[in-house]
Amino acid sequence: MLGIFKRYGFAAVVAVGLGLMTFVVLGKTVWDGVSESVAAAPGGGGPGRGGPGGAPTVLAATASLHTFTDGLQAIGTAQARESIVLTPKVADTIRALRFDSGDRVRRGQVLVEMSSVEQAADYAEARAANDAAQEELRRYQELFDRGFASQARLDTVRAAANATEARLNAGASRIADRTIRAPFAGVVGLRTASPGEFMRPGDQIGTLDDVTEIKLDFDVTETELARLAPGVEIIALTAAYPDRTFTGVIADVDSRVDPATRTVRVRAMLPNPDEVLRPGMLMTVQVRSNPRQGLAIPEIAILDQADGAYVYRVVAREGGQAVDLVRLRVGQRTGGMAEVLEGLSAGDQVITEGVQSVRPGQPVQIGASPGSADALDLRPRG
Repeated sequence: MLGIFKRYGFAAVVAVGLGLMTFVVLGKTVWDGVSESVAAAPGGGGPGRGGPGGAPTVLAATASLHTFTDGLQAIGTAQARESIVLTPKVADTIRALRFDSGDRVRRGQVLVEMSSVEQAADYAEARAANDAAQEELRRYQELFDRGFASQARLDTVRAAANATEARLNAGASRIADRTIRAPFAGVVGLRTASPGEFMRPGDQIGTLDDVTEIKLDFDVTETELARLAPGVEIIALTAAYPDRTFTGVIADVDSRVDPATRTVRVRAMLPNPDEVLRPGMLMTVQVRSNPRQGLAIPEIAILDQADGAYVYRVVAREGGQAVDLVRLRVGQRTGGMAEVLEGLSAGDQVITEGVQSVRPGQPVQIGASPGSADALDLRPRG
């Protein structure tokens, strides 16, 4: 057997090789026939494939008006519209807490009552003395009116009555200092103290925030000052709500530039009716200054070359459509759209898909798909 293989092995290898080559050639011929059938079908099988008459099928979009703004981005920190730390005015123990964490309170509502037993006693004493002094002043006023008391004596009694009234007001003020009321309506944060706890001025009992509107402060370089003014629209984003955008306006621009950073602080106001934004949130800010209407095309249609930007424009030719290579002057690019300053007119169609399959002057067929000009919404947006 080994002798037979040695005698005929080389011839067998050659025969097998020739058979494989024949199979490859026949397979390629069959595949080419299938490819030509697909290319001859209507639409050519998609962008870049041959359409009727050998013209490749491409997708196009129509140049239309679009709203552009001078974009400016920054990072800002959200703050409550009004915010305070609840702290006592005097050193004393807490007698009662009239709120709990997360409560919504109204303006003037009592939140904390400090111990005021001694002050209450002093106030009662001052009130009694004031009542007596006021009664004595009334009697002396009657005597003076009837001519039985001198002016000097009436003035002395009136001064004493005024002094006791002042002591009464001082006592009421000391009691009021031991009662903490909400200066504005808002939401109370986490409670950090308990009844009976001794507190000093500056010790935190809780926080109170009005978050119906958010102040958003951010810094921009001094070179951008010309774009900033009260009333300019901003868009804010936060990682906490990635699918939402928050719209507001610039309220104030600081009157000074920081000499160390060469930046200026800007404050915007964001409505927060559902109160999802919280003080301290980090937010990305997009300033939309200088809004204007401009001719726009999808940025994907632009061919950036070393000597400039170009697009393939669809033009009418005898018997169909063809393409021209047009040079553009492009302005701002944002959101997948490019501003066209020169080179196109409203209504011109430019190729967005299939540019690799066409050459200047070549006939083309415009295909209809979700990405075509008819499906793209290029209407002016505010």
